[in-house]
Amino acid sequence: MLPGGPWGLLYEVNQRDPYNREAYHRVVQFMLALEGPSGASLAAVFDFGRSVASQRPVGSPLLLLPAYAQVEQRRQSRADPLWRRQWAQESTLDYTLTAFHDWFHKAPVGHRSVADLNLLAYALWAGHRYLEAAEVFEAMSSYAAREPWASVHDGAAGPDPGEALLLRA
Repeated sequence: MLPGGPWGLLYEVNQRDPYNREAYHRVVQFMLALEGPSGASLAAVFDFGRSVASQRPVGSPLLLLPAYAQVEQRRQSRADPLWRRQWAQESTLDYTLTAFHDWFHKAPVGHRSVADLNLLAYALWAGHRYLEAAEVFEAMSSYAAREPWASVHDGAAGPDPGEALLLRA
């Protein structure tokens, strides 16, 4: 039920390197580029992320694709005041906790990117799973990424509201 896309290329990538992070993120970018009256909707991007994550690629950062789709939704609809509450909804939180248990805990430490750790930390924090978020923050140590914090802030004051949100979390 996905829109037209580079599915043949993705199939070929999967034959050579199953669950290649870069390939799947490129498909998400492709789908977002189609966003508009005749293109993919944000719901299709989220459905794609959930579809990939539901295949349970243990140890794969692709378990975070639904969270990446949520952040993209925020970028597209800045005005939604209830946006942050979506992270605590059971369906979203289930995907976040799966990423926490099946990626964060099972992937080799050297395979965890700073970007993915920041997204997981945010998703857990926004989903009110503070103990799990603290564990991810500890793994991040002194490393931080600008995203998703810069895209998800809710109007915090200061020169860098994303940094303020990260520090608050």
